[in-house]
Amino acid sequence: MRLFDFDEVVTVLETSHTVELGVAGAAGVILGKSQGVDERIYAVLIGDETTMLPESVLVPTGRYIDPDEVYSGESIKVQAERYPEKGVEY
Repeated sequence: MRLFDFDEVVTVLETSHTVELGVAGAAGVILGKSQGVDERIYAVLIGDETTMLPESVLVPTGRYIDPDEVYSGESIKVQAERYPEKGVEY
């Protein structure tokens, strides 16, 4: 299969899964990627929601967006939280 790039615009194929998710035929933007068991999985921004989709249901459009269209440049800071080890009390 094809490796999609960040900020690449894709079209979602119609399958029973994408119809169930309500994203069949939609255009979206690749925001993230990870390796699944059988194939790569992509975080695709469609409208104002991000959906995780396998590469087999994505079709390239040949277009890319400017990242500034998605990212405002703002960031947040999250305090790390330590999780207790099993059998150890803090």
